[in-house]
Amino acid sequence: MKKIFVLVCALSLFFAGTAFTEPIEFPNGLTIDIAPGWSYEGEGDSIALTAEDKTCAVYITVTDAGDVSGKDTAIAMSKEHDGSKPQQLDEDTYFYVFENERGNNTRVYVGVEDGKLKILSITGDHKDVDEMISTITEKFQ
Repeated sequence: MKKIFVLVCALSLFFAGTAFTEPIEFPNGLTIDIAPGWSYEGEGDSIALTAEDKTCAVYITVTDAGDVSGKDTAIAMSKEHDGSKPQQLDEDTYFYVFENERGNNTRVYVGVEDGKLKILSITGDHKDVDEMISTITEKFQ
């Protein structure tokens, strides 16, 4: 997961000056510092973060990969979303883009690392996203 988020942060500009709350630990083993004005919920393997002004939503899923690969998962998801051809970012990490039903662009990062399938999708844009993603840490037992 860390590789995916590092890649996302490296692809985007960082915005400084945002004050963050205390880290929130979610059931899927991730801890994230949430920016003020963002709502969040986490249940099972997934986390949803939404900007107060509804300009951006971030979804994070971390689950057991089983026998799937990042490539195969990205291809299947991209087809389902009628998205772009997945581009390889790292060994088993892929990126694609699609337009949702409301006409908003969604960027999706899919990878398998340490036996975990990790999916990050970002719909819209917000100045807090990169910094929040950079605070993600994993704790798996």
